[in-house]
Amino acid sequence: MFAPAILEILSSLYTVTFTICMSLGLVYFSWSSWNTLQKDWLQLKRLHQIPCDRCIFFTGEYQLKCTVHPYKAFHEDAIDCRDYHRVE
Repeated sequence: MFAPAILEILSSLYTVTFTICMSLGLVYFSWSSWNTLQKDWLQLKRLHQIPCDRCIFFTGEYQLKCTVHPYKAFHEDAIDCRDYHRVE
């Protein structure tokens, strides 16, 4: 007697629950992707501040990239290098 009504309610409840779960998953995926892209963009902007390839002490060699600071060359430590001289 009540079986068809109960099945109809459960079917509707299943559809609503599925829609809510999929929506929440899509929102979380979008938020997570945006957050990751934003962090990666900031890191990329920071790495583009490294001036080693425009320095007069840059050798272009794999073993010795910089004659003044070989361990700092092409790392974030080289962003504010005191010995940086622009190639003219």
